[in-house]
Amino acid sequence: MKKWFKSVSSIALGARLMMVGVISAGMLTGCATPNAGVEIQGEVWFKERIALPQEAVLTVQIKDVSLMDAPAVVIAEIERDNVTTPAPFQFVINRDQFEQGNTYAVGANISLNGKLMFINTQAYQIDLGSSEPMSVLVQKVGH
Repeated sequence: MKKWFKSVSSIALGARLMMVGVISAGMLTGCATPNAGVEIQGEVWFKERIALPQEAVLTVQIKDVSLMDAPAVVIAEIERDNVTTPAPFQFVINRDQFEQGNTYAVGANISLNGKLMFINTQAYQIDLGSSEPMSVLVQKVGH
């Protein structure tokens, strides 16, 4: 009889430990911030019906544009060659890189051998609460 009681107690203890493990795992999962990264994605495009040389370089930047009389601070940047239109882009940036109350925007340009060919001429502000893809139009630069 004692042995049976001991087995039930062991089972009960095992069940309690398993439950504590499940609760702890749940708490750890709750501690991990599910939105630790901000995903910013979209495409850069231009209206001209031309093929760009393979050496053309697309640069897409995420910028802090909060200060009016100062240059924007670049938070992230990607560059790629062999540019086609539309050219997709995607950033995943830690949420702590963004300060509450600041304004952020996407900037894009295409250059060839260091000479600017296309650039965005309007602001493309980032809504940190949205996961909608952005469409960034770049305009041809007159030389």
